[in-house]
Amino acid sequence: MTRKVPVLIVGGGPVGLALAGELGWRGIGCELIEQTDGAIASPKMNEVNARSMEICRRWGIADKVFNCPFPADWPLDVAFVTSLSGYELSRLPRPGRSGQTLPPPESPHRMQACSQIWFDPILREFAGGFPAVRLRHRVRLESFQQNDRGMLAKVTELASGRTEEIEAGYLVGCDGAGSVVRRSLGIELEGQGTIGHPINLFFRAPNLVERCGKRPATFFLGIDETGLWGSLRIIDPVNGLWRLMIDSTDGAATPDTVDRAFYLRRALGGDFPVEWVDVNIWRRRSALAECYGRGRVFLAGDAVHQLSPTGGMGMNTGVADAADLGWKLAAVLQGWGGAGLLESYDAERRPVGARAVRMATYFYKNSENFPKGSPALIENSERGTRLRAEVGEQLLRAIGPEFRTVGLQLGYRYENSPICVGDGTAPPPDDPADYTPSARPGSRAPHVFLRDGRSILDLYGRGFTLLRFPGAPDPSAVTAAAQARGVPLSVAVVEEPEAAALYERKLVLVRPDGHVAWRADTAPTDALALMDRLRGAVVSGAVAVRASG
Repeated sequence: MTRKVPVLIVGGGPVGLALAGELGWRGIGCELIEQTDGAIASPKMNEVNARSMEICRRWGIADKVFNCPFPADWPLDVAFVTSLSGYELSRLPRPGRSGQTLPPPESPHRMQACSQIWFDPILREFAGGFPAVRLRHRVRLESFQQNDRGMLAKVTELASGRTEEIEAGYLVGCDGAGSVVRRSLGIELEGQGTIGHPINLFFRAPNLVERCGKRPATFFLGIDETGLWGSLRIIDPVNGLWRLMIDSTDGAATPDTVDRAFYLRRALGGDFPVEWVDVNIWRRRSALAECYGRGRVFLAGDAVHQLSPTGGMGMNTGVADAADLGWKLAAVLQGWGGAGLLESYDAERRPVGARAVRMATYFYKNSENFPKGSPALIENSERGTRLRAEVGEQLLRAIGPEFRTVGLQLGYRYENSPICVGDGTAPPPDDPADYTPSARPGSRAPHVFLRDGRSILDLYGRGFTLLRFPGAPDPSAVTAAAQARGVPLSVAVVEEPEAAALYERKLVLVRPDGHVAWRADTAPTDALALMDRLRGAVVSGAVAVRASG
């Protein structure tokens, strides 16, 4: 017996769960299948960046992420050390959440330490709370076929061995770097490919920082006579869960042959008893899919962009994929999205994926190419003291930028998007470390606090939002065009001069995903043509006169 669902999501990691939650939040039915049981033994991500926090804010779950079990008073500092019980060379201070007394000017949120062991359950609870969303574990995709009306997928329930068919309007592969969906579509990966063979060793060691005589930090990057070679990251300070990453090896080790004791002694600077949890041998990649889908099948997350974890952009880029694709799928399934709306997913998100891959690769290569260390780094001598001070400053300058990425997190924009109307203004600088707020079409609509205490971001949600600043013309032509095309649109009057100065135009139209679609000081001359452009109904240069569906 064949069941029908509007959207079938393959892969139940954070990106698949984010897409299921986005669709459910918009009232769209979907089914998610994941071949594992969903348990996380060794988390692949541990930070939710500022943009992902803003997306969680829209969903109403940002507080849950903010208040996850990672201790509020634990500093997020990055320390460069010869070993955990050896010398500390320098430190990049980053306050824990209890020390984040005021929000930064660019966002109501900062990056938060929230490991996948907590983030996945938060997303799972959020997505599973919608009646239209069905989450299924231990179910594997076997094959799928698509046509102009939809697709037929064959799946196997692993516990029982039962095979079933699911008829879906759309399928989205969120199934990771080895994506079955991508390979079934014949979509190739482009780029440098494998750039390293790291090893992740997970272990428990309560109070390890204190036992090694160090001040708490979240990252401890190890440098010795060979140079930067690996890092210790505390995942769960309360339960003493750590990850030791060896940056690169010859790729010959297996989980059974890796010398865990050697690497642990090198990282800690001595013999300390630990409880081993897991060994994860993987390939560091620098690759991007040649396209983000075909026909009614789309891809998101690691299925399309594979990047080094340096900079913390992997999962976070995937969550933004889900936010972009989710509102577009909803618009088409609700009948107001045009024939070209889903095509804009590739046009918008693939350049952003390329940017993330490029920067993550740069950060890793920068670390790999850091000048080699010296045996004198561990000397208890005047020469050793002087060298440690010099190298510590060099590390802050050279490696510190990968931990200062607010511009990378918030500054991405959809240049030349087919569903945004450019206004001829020059783009702001794209600096990974510094974010330049801009309401230029295609950019994330910038944050500013309103008089009632809300962020202006709180005005954006399930439909389009037309902002009216002081002196704005009558918006009735735009609202009438939206009504004629069935496009959900609300009008918000914003009187704060700070917001008016930031957005720079008297009328600003913001999309359901919080990106600026159009702005001007005067009403559009053809509001219907504008609305058709923004909803993806412009075909071959002509304006479609009827909504799709």
